[in-house]
Amino acid sequence: MSQFKRIWITHNTNTTRQKLNDTYLPYILPAYLTWLNAHLTKIWPYVDEATSELIKANLEPTLEQYRPMVLSSLSFSKFTLGTVARQLTRVSIVEDGGEGITMELEMNWDGNPSIILDIKSRLGVGLPVQ
Repeated sequence: MSQFKRIWITHNTNTTRQKLNDTYLPYILPAYLTWLNAHLTKIWPYVDEATSELIKANLEPTLEQYRPMVLSSLSFSKFTLGTVARQLTRVSIVEDGGEGITMELEMNWDGNPSIILDIKSRLGVGLPVQ
């Protein structure tokens, strides 16, 4: 990212932002997408673990709150987003009319999540739902 800032500062002094958007970004951004996607793949196991725990921690109390009376519990025995990392497919630079720019990131995810919801009835019957 520091290289992008360096390119931005170097070219911002010599050209307008529009020229930077039209001329340089189409050549710079594909290389950054490849670089970012490689790093997303490397950190995905940690992102998956943190995100899965966050989703479970926020969703299980809601499931428990709206649990039907015939059930004794609703909880996740397994919740993972899988081993396939999200991939950035497109980056757009949008002028905001002020002194800054906005980057819009488009992502694709062809994941292999594994989610198992354990449903236990008051009669003691358990049913895992995948």
